[in-house]
Amino acid sequence: MKRIYLIVLACLIVGGGGGYLAWRIFNGQSNPFSSPTPSSAVSGGTGTATTIGEFMWGVNLNPSSVRKYNIETWNSELAYVTTLGAKWIRLPFDNEPANKFTIFDEMIGAANTAGINVYLGIGSSKPILSIDDTYKDGNNVATEIASHYKGKIKYYQLMSEQGSTALKGSSYSGEKESDYDKAKYEKVREWMKGASAAIRKIDPNAKLVITDQWTHTAYFDMLTRDKVDFDIIGWNWFGDMGMMGERKLKDGTKLIDKLKSFNKPVILAEINYRPDKNGMNEKKQADYIKKMAEWAYNSGVIRGFLVHEMFDLAPLGDRKADYYGLVKFEKAPDGGYTFGDPREAFTVYKEIISKYSK
Repeated sequence: MKRIYLIVLACLIVGGGGGYLAWRIFNGQSNPFSSPTPSSAVSGGTGTATTIGEFMWGVNLNPSSVRKYNIETWNSELAYVTTLGAKWIRLPFDNEPANKFTIFDEMIGAANTAGINVYLGIGSSKPILSIDDTYKDGNNVATEIASHYKGKIKYYQLMSEQGSTALKGSSYSGEKESDYDKAKYEKVREWMKGASAAIRKIDPNAKLVITDQWTHTAYFDMLTRDKVDFDIIGWNWFGDMGMMGERKLKDGTKLIDKLKSFNKPVILAEINYRPDKNGMNEKKQADYIKKMAEWAYNSGVIRGFLVHEMFDLAPLGDRKADYYGLVKFEKAPDGGYTFGDPREAFTVYKEIISKYSK
């Protein structure tokens, strides 16, 4: 299982860790670029209290899961979210289409009409390690998006898993600052600073999420030391990593205690069991999501849980099929693809949400 994780991490490091490539979605590409009354008022990036109210139950949604984007298919996706009982979706913003705001206005409007909140991920204009002035790029991207959605988006995610991008290699655990390449980290840091400065100026009520995965905790030590302004830590965690509550760092500290020490709310931005070469093991997926969801809600630290992702990705264009979904895809009468049967994990997650929702 560790071998699978290292291969995935190596791909993230080479590909930019989700800042750019992970968010290309409209033509059927993947986005690889996810408790009972605990204390949730904690110090935010600006020195004010950041509070996540009720627990965030949600899913990651890809608007081209089964076919190229159209509003009819999108509304069908939202209907599954409503049936699940989730109140949040994480949606990756795509910078490329000329009519991007027309499309995203349509998607976000439809979600809001359905009573679903949108947590919006934004990324760099091109692979981050190829950008000369990353502060400017982050500032420009965030200015354009935040100006358009001022007052309409509560949470912005600033790229995805950029600690992975900054690592020296996939064999490094990310627990020490020496595990990171200084030049790569500085590019990432400056993009984050540029983006956060823009959003703070334009929409100061919006909250900023920065994510990573595995044991990449020194990334947040460095961001904190370098005064990168953000409010919420998002953590990505998958079945081959084991149970997150049991994971310890090399110095014996529990991972969850280290994350808690940053004094910011923590959400699981991506959580799921990992499929293997034969696809998804439905029982193991259902069991893992149930155990992780119960643990997260009752941890007193985790404030959100977003399964990655709602739907399997159908093989569109040069995209290979992917089987992380709570719902399968199947062949459609027109020769394309449509939504198939829910997996066992869909029902299990629905029951968890119902159990713990107020």
